[in-house]
Amino acid sequence: MTDSARPLRSATGEGNSEPATRRRRRRLRVAPSEEFEAKSRVFMYEFCELLCKVLPGYGQMFRGDLAKVFILLALAAANVQRLMASQQRGAFEAMKERVPGELQTPVNALSVAEATGLPRETVRRKLKEMITSGAVVEDERGGYRLRPGTFQQEQMTELYFASFRAFAKAADVCLEAGLLEVQEG
Repeated sequence: MTDSARPLRSATGEGNSEPATRRRRRRLRVAPSEEFEAKSRVFMYEFCELLCKVLPGYGQMFRGDLAKVFILLALAAANVQRLMASQQRGAFEAMKERVPGELQTPVNALSVAEATGLPRETVRRKLKEMITSGAVVEDERGGYRLRPGTFQQEQMTELYFASFRAFAKAADVCLEAGLLEVQEG
């Protein structure tokens, strides 16, 4: 997997413009394995509920084609990975801010295939369809990226707020069940 297709590693607050003295670092960590195993079905239930609430909304964008949803999400993460780790991060932390094409890192079809687990030829075919629909562009530097403004469309805005609410609910239930713990420091 190439660096551009790996999950974002800088989502912990690094690069945040708020002074470090005012921020308290907190992290969620998974409970020790014995405790987790004792209530693991709670996690599985919440995880299934989360996916069932979130995926249909994204799927509607592509007429139920979840492969395109996975490709879109893989591109979204990979295209801004370097930006989110850079000094420019603060200017683009709000989803309302469009990330210009020149600040997105293009990703090749093989990297998308590795990130999603989809066959490379399927990814190539779906990317061509997504270019035709206007969600994706082929970058002049090589590779693919999202069309600026893709995530600022009203339907997408509603989806990511709904996604975050579903994620917060699942995390809250897992915290209450002792599956997750808050680690200070």
